[in-house]
Amino acid sequence: MERVTITLEDELLEKFDKLIEAKGYKNRSEGIRDALRSLLAEEEVSSNDEAKCVGCVVYMYNHKERTLSSRLVEEHHHHHDIPAATLHLHVDAENCLETTVLNGTVKQVRSMANRITSQTGVKHGWLHIVPLED
Repeated sequence: MERVTITLEDELLEKFDKLIEAKGYKNRSEGIRDALRSLLAEEEVSSNDEAKCVGCVVYMYNHKERTLSSRLVEEHHHHHDIPAATLHLHVDAENCLETTVLNGTVKQVRSMANRITSQTGVKHGWLHIVPLED
């Protein structure tokens, strides 16, 4: 490891110290390394559609929406090489929450997540992408 020195404004350092304490980091170095990894991962995902990644799409829908459940299943089967696993949770009498792990390129994962979350009856949807290192 290499040691580096950085200069930060007092206010920024104070906010960072509060953040790393709240998140449970042992020291500033761990917090800075994590922040750098996050920044680099975000850049990789935004600049390279062909980068390998895993994604997690979380979506809530009304299971009483006509044919929605079967459309979602059909979407998974039609692109069987991208979804890796799905967790299904009954939130209440009408709503279900699903989390689907996707595996592929950034372009494939985004496209699949968009096909899921744009279905009529899906109320909320979010995608989180983690790039995979070669």
